[in-house]
Amino acid sequence: MSADQQGRSFLCQREKHFRQRKKVLGQFFTPPALAAWMVEIATAFAPCRDAALDPACGDGAFLFPLCQKGFQEVWGIDVDATVLPTCQARLLVVDALKLLPSLQDRFDVVATNPPFSAKYGRVTNPQTLQNFELGRGRRSEAIEVLFLELCVHALRDGGVLAIILPEGIFANLPMQRVRRWLLRHTTPLAVISLSRHFFAAKTCVLFARKAPAPPDAIVLFAHAETETDLSEIAQALLTNQPAPSVCRKPVQDNLSPLWHLNEVSLPCVFPMRPLGELLSEMRCGSTLYGTQRQFAPAGIPFVSAKTVTPFGVDLKRDGRFVAKGSPMDKPQARTRVGDVLFVRVGVGCIGRVAVVLHDDETGVADDYLYILRFKSALLPEFFALYAQTCFFRQQLERLKRGTGTVTVPQQLLRQILVPIPPMEIQQRFATAYRAICERSRQGQTSDEELKKLIIKVEECIKGFSSRVKLYKGNHGEVCLLF
Repeated sequence: MSADQQGRSFLCQREKHFRQRKKVLGQFFTPPALAAWMVEIATAFAPCRDAALDPACGDGAFLFPLCQKGFQEVWGIDVDATVLPTCQARLLVVDALKLLPSLQDRFDVVATNPPFSAKYGRVTNPQTLQNFELGRGRRSEAIEVLFLELCVHALRDGGVLAIILPEGIFANLPMQRVRRWLLRHTTPLAVISLSRHFFAAKTCVLFARKAPAPPDAIVLFAHAETETDLSEIAQALLTNQPAPSVCRKPVQDNLSPLWHLNEVSLPCVFPMRPLGELLSEMRCGSTLYGTQRQFAPAGIPFVSAKTVTPFGVDLKRDGRFVAKGSPMDKPQARTRVGDVLFVRVGVGCIGRVAVVLHDDETGVADDYLYILRFKSALLPEFFALYAQTCFFRQQLERLKRGTGTVTVPQQLLRQILVPIPPMEIQQRFATAYRAICERSRQGQTSDEELKKLIIKVEECIKGFSSRVKLYKGNHGEVCLLF
């Protein structure tokens, strides 16, 4: 693709985005069953039923169950008149962010799914930002953050908030200031992680009471994969009973349900060290986009996320090249033999790992990859196997960040705990990993063989065997015995 074509492609994506009203307005309509469930819980905790509000009511998913709960007043506000429902609520067609003073301290329940910041849209109006504590002094702010503040201010003291927000607000480091503001003004009752079954974006439901969080406040954390999980979570929340998919923890800065639900206690017989202590270097790959993103018919291989497989690096899966010395040839992104390539982004491929074992597997890594270089205490091949175990994946689940496309920041990845077996054991696993990768290069990939090897790594970590031996199979392959 020529530079002109690439530039037109970028512009087309932007034009298509702004032709889609839902994307411009950040609209993700709420499944009725989820909305009714949220209203049921919020109403159960509400001090009274005088007035309720949805400041981004859309098609009325929250308004209908709110009207059925016997509130004397139900207000619905939305900027888009084309989606407003016909119901008993008082409906206003206006940007709710402009109504902050008139909505303050008026409602017993606020239940809503506010717009999320679209790809090309954040609130940038200086006057709007100045009206909100979380927007003041900033050039722009995510619209969902301003709606969160609006909802809290709209509640009376003791009122209850039920709101759907991007998961990043509860987990991402830059959103810590938002969480601290939230804890100064509310006491979180529960944070429920929602799978992508509910929305394309990764979201959570927050239930909170308008009152500063006391130091001894306890928050319920849970995960809902489908609607069938909601009743069990509601039972645990309303009755304070234990449940398998639920945990209760003291209130703290990190409000990510997956962080608390996947708390790791590794049954490891070897010393454990944070990944960051084992690395001599960690860097992110680099590439260019738009008109500068130009590939060559030959040159240095371009190493993308799709070339990183459980069976090693396979550059044929991409087949693109970067001209040596060109703007795409980023020195800091060059890989070398012994490097571990870690896919840092993507719902389906995040955490995929491979070791660069041969010179013809080196190249220029794109920015979807971290390049890890280890000190002598840990062999890269052993880490590549460990990264495919349940122990590593469980820790990684806690560290994922993002709403649409998930990622893991370097700072958090460095915290993952890694077992350090004796070098003799690492060497034997490394030999087995290399053998599997070599057969993959010859087109003899075996998923079953790799699965068995990962199981053996897990058993070794748990101490189910104190001895690891190598032997040659019937076809000359290197295998492991315990």
